[in-house]
Amino acid sequence: MAAGVALVTFCIAVGSAGGRSTGTGASVVLSPLIGTTSNGVQQVTFGGKIGFHLDVSNTGTSTFNHLVIVVSSDLATFSDASRSECAVDPTNAKRMVCNLVQMKGGAPTFSVDLRFTAPSSGSAVVTTPSLTVDAKTRGNTGNNGTATTTGDPVTTVLISAAGGTLFDSYLRGTENAATAATLPQHSQFVMPASLLGGVYGVETSVQEQTATPLCANCPALETVLSIPASLLANSPFSAANPFTFTITLLPAGVPANYIAKTLYHDGVEIPKCSNAPLGPNRHICLTSFTGNNNNGFVATGKADQNGRIGFG
Repeated sequence: MAAGVALVTFCIAVGSAGGRSTGTGASVVLSPLIGTTSNGVQQVTFGGKIGFHLDVSNTGTSTFNHLVIVVSSDLATFSDASRSECAVDPTNAKRMVCNLVQMKGGAPTFSVDLRFTAPSSGSAVVTTPSLTVDAKTRGNTGNNGTATTTGDPVTTVLISAAGGTLFDSYLRGTENAATAATLPQHSQFVMPASLLGGVYGVETSVQEQTATPLCANCPALETVLSIPASLLANSPFSAANPFTFTITLLPAGVPANYIAKTLYHDGVEIPKCSNAPLGPNRHICLTSFTGNNNNGFVATGKADQNGRIGFG
């Protein structure tokens, strides 16, 4: 996992001109919120959301006045942030700007989660945080300069959706992860309206791929859903706050002599929600299973954990 960190000390005059100076420290830390658990590489598919967490601290004793916090990208456009003090720069869509009136020395860290939207092409996005403060302490009207510290940049790798078989993004409530509807087996996963624990978003990856058939005449296809946060003790999902899914098998993906039964999750048959609702020992269930060999099959359901899903 990589993070952009800057700890800079600069001197600001205190009192009358020619007076003593004092060291004032500023810490600016930009950390990725995608690619930190499952693969260690910060990557999203073209057009996906890149999630970050930013911490800004006044590590000295002097007071910062008129702070301007900026997170800028070379290629991605700003999407949204968790704090009202932060918004898109009206003159540059590739920058987030947060304006703060004051931050006293030793004050609590200013933290914000934010997202940028990846471009539709390119190999990587570089995102850089910075902090500019009015370089005068309270009561010192003789110094009108500014001081700026820039944090280390964070690089996010961009990858192709590979014909719609892959989706990597950082999703918030009600947003969805979907693969191409033209694939023999394709899927859509929809986040609940809100995420538990105040979580701003979740790293989400969906991939459609070939796999060992679950029976002699079953499709050699599977959907791989990866939401690392769903396996944690403080998961943003629960039986009462699940995400929903739709898995579709088109006629082109139905093998000859296939007799559809149900879906399987990590090799285990998924029961109907009406018979086995979500609970401490049940993390996925079906709300419907319809179709036939001529028209294909559609399965819907809800879950609070990720895994591998296939028709059996």
